[in-house]
Amino acid sequence: MMETYIFFALLGVGTGAMYGAFAVSLIITYRGCGVVNFATGAMAMFPTLVFVELRSTGDLVLPLVVVPSRFSLGSQISFFPALLIALTVGSLLAAVIYVLVIRPLRSSPPVTMMVATVGLALAIQGVAVKSFGNVTVRGEKILPDHVIELFGRPFPVDRLWILAAVLFLTLVVAAAYRLTRFGLATRAAFLNEKGALLLGLEPARLGFYNWVFASLVASTIGILGSSLGGVSPFSFSLFVVPALGAALAGRLRSVAVGIGAAVAIGSFEAVAVHIVSRRQVPSFLLGGFSSLVPFVVIIGALILVGRTLPNRAALTERAQVRVVLGRPKTLSWALMIFLGIVVLSSDDATIRFATIQSLFVTTLLLSIVVLTGYLGQVSLAQLSFAGFSAFMLSRFDSLVPFPFGPLLAILLTIALGTLVSVPALRVRGVQFAIVSFSIAVVFDDVLFRSPTFVGVGGLAQVERPRLFGLDLGIFGEGQFPDRRFGFIVLAGTVVCAAFVALMGSGGLGRRFLAVRSNERAAAAAGISVPRTKIIGAAFASGLAGVAGVMFAYKSVTFNGGGLDAQRGLELLALCYLGGIGSISGAVIGGLLAPSGLFIVAVLGGGSSTNQYLLTGLGLVLVAVKFPRGLAGLLSTMSNRLKVFREGGKFNEPKTPTTVGLKSSRQRSRFSYQNNFGRKP
Repeated sequence: MMETYIFFALLGVGTGAMYGAFAVSLIITYRGCGVVNFATGAMAMFPTLVFVELRSTGDLVLPLVVVPSRFSLGSQISFFPALLIALTVGSLLAAVIYVLVIRPLRSSPPVTMMVATVGLALAIQGVAVKSFGNVTVRGEKILPDHVIELFGRPFPVDRLWILAAVLFLTLVVAAAYRLTRFGLATRAAFLNEKGALLLGLEPARLGFYNWVFASLVASTIGILGSSLGGVSPFSFSLFVVPALGAALAGRLRSVAVGIGAAVAIGSFEAVAVHIVSRRQVPSFLLGGFSSLVPFVVIIGALILVGRTLPNRAALTERAQVRVVLGRPKTLSWALMIFLGIVVLSSDDATIRFATIQSLFVTTLLLSIVVLTGYLGQVSLAQLSFAGFSAFMLSRFDSLVPFPFGPLLAILLTIALGTLVSVPALRVRGVQFAIVSFSIAVVFDDVLFRSPTFVGVGGLAQVERPRLFGLDLGIFGEGQFPDRRFGFIVLAGTVVCAAFVALMGSGGLGRRFLAVRSNERAAAAAGISVPRTKIIGAAFASGLAGVAGVMFAYKSVTFNGGGLDAQRGLELLALCYLGGIGSISGAVIGGLLAPSGLFIVAVLGGGSSTNQYLLTGLGLVLVAVKFPRGLAGLLSTMSNRLKVFREGGKFNEPKTPTTVGLKSSRQRSRFSYQNNFGRKP
């Protein structure tokens, strides 16, 4: 029995080695640029696809979308020229990304840096789908692929070769950062940028070199490992989860520990496949038992060393995303509600359904506004909580009458969201994003694919909601979608938005922003930081639960499709694109959602490829040029127009700073305006 476990553990070292390469890339990027790069997998994926295409057809594919991107180089290209060309393409792509995106955001809030990398991942995936198609391709064998006998079983040796390549690359990386002037300069800039400048170093240039170097590391191993299981535009993206777990186990510092943890994760995943095949785990975990390992590693690393994870000492203090607070404006809200009623009264069923989709996404984005915009906890699991609420409704719907079934589903979602937030009390910002992303992966693999949880056949179903004999479902009296159902969804979204607005304008909203701005200062002022975080997680989970109920009644019959972790990344992108610090930003994000009102009414539906590409590029553009989102851009344009009409001169508002202010009273006033968006 032990020999069998050892065999499967060795079988997983190849995948674990690839996790390790991505973990090394994440460590290099963080120490060199101060960025947790969620686009690591996408940046390794594109040169890998270029390499496979060169080897199979001889065509060179560049990451271009407007001009021609495919060029024939004649016949198939041999290994070393193809490798050199692919790595050159990957390096140039990384260099352009750094110059256009990462360097302008060096002094931006951490959430802005993170969502910019999310946008980059979406954009690169969109370009790859347009260039190569959404299929998995397998190139010619690169590593020796003969089979040896191990414990009486056939064992492919290419797993050991990829492990050897990663270990060799790790030694090169470790030597480069310990023995060279470049490595010493990078470490100095990471610890103290001001001191590095006084020594004549240029942190921005060092960041550029580290960014390109990290891309080379991930791309090289991605190319070598492409023959193990193939590569597609989305295959490497979720490698970031176990890679993050391994990097955190190494405290974002130790390359050797990161590699060891990554190989261990890959080995246990292979053992888990064997355990599941023998049905040695509860049936509830058959769908994704192996995905629990990265989650446990991430949670353990953050709980044990979360407070001691290294922070990059930036040259300037990073600002926070501006938040718009205030009581609801009656006229604006009345106008939006009226427009919603008009659109939902349309005779075009497609427009009505697109509006319902936008309302569902808007409600879900409101939960991100509360948790990320107000409280500063970057969550990527809100869609997963909505899915949990939807599946819970499918269980209660046949047992208790409407509206008690939806209420029970929402209450259970609040309880789950609160429970999940407890282990994350020690972390915040991007570290919380890592936790929530791993939670989303676990939900997708364990819950949403489990027949025990989802239902027989992997499909969940809800009954039509009825109240006093009146059918309130989406099918109504034969019309799809029924107008009454649309009006109910609109009412639910308005109530949720009003709740967020009133909460933000009260004392609780100010406590949220105080914790977001400075946890230590908030605690010194008498605010209970853990309790505030838990309250924020509970409210955000409740809003996600409401959105899940909308999703269930909108879909009627559904499975885990559309609730995966990748969609969670897109959701954060939409919220930031609209404006993560305001309710109007959630509304704009809902309108821009896939199958939403803007996509259907203006773009005619569009393809999923174009949506990936446009969402990613739009998110990157907003992160670099308009950090307040489209809602902030519209507000700025409105102010410009107003001042222009009055004949005055408009000055673009800048992020307030306390530099140069003499008195503590002046500094306090500017700090208050920066955090709360209005004068005290």
